[in-house]
Amino acid sequence: MACSALVAQTLLNPGQQAAASGFALRETDAISLGNAYVGSVSRAGDASTVLMNPAGMSFLDYSELQGNVFYAGPVARFSGQNYLGPGITTPGVQGNRGITDAATAASYGVLKIDPRWAIGYGFYTPYGQRANYPSNWVGRYQSLVSSITDYELGAMASYRFNRHFSVGVGPRLGFLTGRFTRDVNLGALNAFGPTTADMAGNAFGFGYDAGLLYKPDDATQIGINYQSRITYDLSTRTQFSPPPLLAANRLVNGSLIAQSGHGAMQVTLPDSVSFGVTRVLSPRWTIMLQGEWTHWSLLHGLNNVSDHPGGASTSIAVNWRNTWFGGIGATYQASKAVLIRGGFSYDQSPTTLKNRNTITPDTDRFDLGVGVDYTPIRRVTLTLSYAHIFGTNPKIDNAASATSGRLVGTYNDYGNIVAFGVRTHF
Repeated sequence: MACSALVAQTLLNPGQQAAASGFALRETDAISLGNAYVGSVSRAGDASTVLMNPAGMSFLDYSELQGNVFYAGPVARFSGQNYLGPGITTPGVQGNRGITDAATAASYGVLKIDPRWAIGYGFYTPYGQRANYPSNWVGRYQSLVSSITDYELGAMASYRFNRHFSVGVGPRLGFLTGRFTRDVNLGALNAFGPTTADMAGNAFGFGYDAGLLYKPDDATQIGINYQSRITYDLSTRTQFSPPPLLAANRLVNGSLIAQSGHGAMQVTLPDSVSFGVTRVLSPRWTIMLQGEWTHWSLLHGLNNVSDHPGGASTSIAVNWRNTWFGGIGATYQASKAVLIRGGFSYDQSPTTLKNRNTITPDTDRFDLGVGVDYTPIRRVTLTLSYAHIFGTNPKIDNAASATSGRLVGTYNDYGNIVAFGVRTHF
């Protein structure tokens, strides 16, 4: 049977979330969300600079703690058919949101040791997605459930050489976990009910961040930050769930059991370089520009290697491309207690029609963000932000394996994200 190729394909095509290209998450702090993810690398105005540019920690006036929560409502609604042969389609539903709602959080802290030195921590989820197609959708031989999350903890240090220039660097510890399911097309045996393939894996990995911040004058800040790639050596587990009548068949069930079991797979999450400038135009107005390059072409191919003969060992081509992000943001100090922010950005997708699949129906997108800061007392600031993600309705023409069929159609994709943050300095 063609089970091994089908199962490995399930895990080897990482999924996406509506928040950023690929399966990256830009929901790292509520302030950046309100500026459409623009300004974080050069802002250096709050504790989230631990992640965005650790060099900014030594430019903070105080020690600070910051917490953020996010709620994302992405949509990737499919319209089309899955063709098993000329004129032969898979019965089922076409709609559904595809990508499910999700909540996440992030926390940061900075301790000012003296005017030159600062240290900080950050706990965040820079990569993740949740997809859940209905069991009777036409693309069920491509994918059903996909879930991937990368939890990271960073510990950074920053040194300020003088009033103009600072550096920051530190390690990141990551934990990557994922689970993916799909129905296996067993031909005539499908009449006995669906056979589901389930693959899960997890691993720890290490990387680092390094940043620079330069202030040519009191009104201008220029930042650049490098986030290293992290390579994960995942331990995987594959399991088949056949319907009762097939499970009772010793030949069929024995074949599925032989292809089940443990394996190993290496996944490298990309490195990136971000750069930007923040300029104070007046006591009320500040403007920010930011760009970012992400090394997504590292995901050119993935291999799942079974730990026993006859297991599901498969090599899958991904062939993603490197991407660019860019945008503009601004803030307006309406009063001593209220600051209003907004921004607009463009996020390029690593996928094209050639390599777009049901787990990654990704597309170029435009982000529009708004937000407000409220400082009710001197040392506490509350932030509420909203962003809308405009997709470009990508087309798909993909055969995940020799027996999955070819899915042809269009995704209607967009998303809404709300964030709340609180920070206090001491």
